[in-house]
Amino acid sequence: MARKILIRTPNHLGDCIMALPMISEAREAHPGGVVTVLVPENLADLFRGNPAIDELLVIPARYVHGLAGVLKIRDIVASGDYDVGYVLPPSFGAASAFKLAGVKLRIGYIADGRRLLLNKPLPLPTPLNSAHRSETYFNLLRRGAGVDLTYTPPKLFLNDQDIVQAIELLGRFGVAEEEPYAVFAHRAVAESRRWGVANYTELAKRTVSERGLKVVLIGGPEDEVEGERIGASGGASQVVNLAGKTSLREVAAVLSRARFFVGNDSGPAHLAAAVGAPVVVLSGADDPKETSPVTPRKALVYLSDLECISCVKNTCPLKGELHMQCMRLITVNQVEAAMARLLALDH
Repeated sequence: MARKILIRTPNHLGDCIMALPMISEAREAHPGGVVTVLVPENLADLFRGNPAIDELLVIPARYVHGLAGVLKIRDIVASGDYDVGYVLPPSFGAASAFKLAGVKLRIGYIADGRRLLLNKPLPLPTPLNSAHRSETYFNLLRRGAGVDLTYTPPKLFLNDQDIVQAIELLGRFGVAEEEPYAVFAHRAVAESRRWGVANYTELAKRTVSERGLKVVLIGGPEDEVEGERIGASGGASQVVNLAGKTSLREVAAVLSRARFFVGNDSGPAHLAAAVGAPVVVLSGADDPKETSPVTPRKALVYLSDLECISCVKNTCPLKGELHMQCMRLITVNQVEAAMARLLALDH
């Protein structure tokens, strides 16, 4: 009988993209195995149509965290009688659910006091955060299965219908099928990673006037208001605000047709890289050695000489002139120069 492999994905978009290489090679690591992926419902579309996955189990949004979530996930998983389980989130709860569900071999990194919940606990890379997170996820599979595997960068599988839907969506907002466009993710979730409406507005104006491209803004419902402000100031007929108006696969397909993407080190940047779009990434509080999108088609804007760079804090703790300097000191000219380097390399 084929071994049943269960993989619990991370809870965030960027991390799920970084986990794709590991997930895509799970069957290679366990020949003949049946691969099931357990994923929060808001991220499930990332894994639909992936030929490396045999079954998808979805965690309802209200059960992703907390004790109720542990018990719900136990119930979702228990009937599967899984032989091997990979726990990618570093939390106690994620490991607890696998233990309670009776997953036979539970593999994960040692973190959050959960060593005894795993019967194959593995130490994290040392020094901590010294490896790229995508490689860290991939190495969990390598070490857990005891096999040598070749790492390949994350790739998201889109189908013809995804592309057709993206073309139709853009058409409804005035972007014809043959029109070139750039995509901006104009607002980060973490306050410390925000470049600001004024900067994105100026960049949009220059992208329209100097490069002859329309600009498409993406994000969630909470990003819609700032998107409208950028559109109103940057040229409403040339700047399209899709924030809060797309599904995950729709935005992925929109990104796949873009001339390039601009945004911070975030889920949309990883998504853009995974569908092959050239990316300009503004890095500050994040650590690009650990979490920057994995692609050769990338230009990084990063003020490496700042003492506080890569603090990995969601809110800047500094005051006065030092506050948010890793983002505030990035100029539109620097981002434009990065765009030019990226486009030159892409030809």
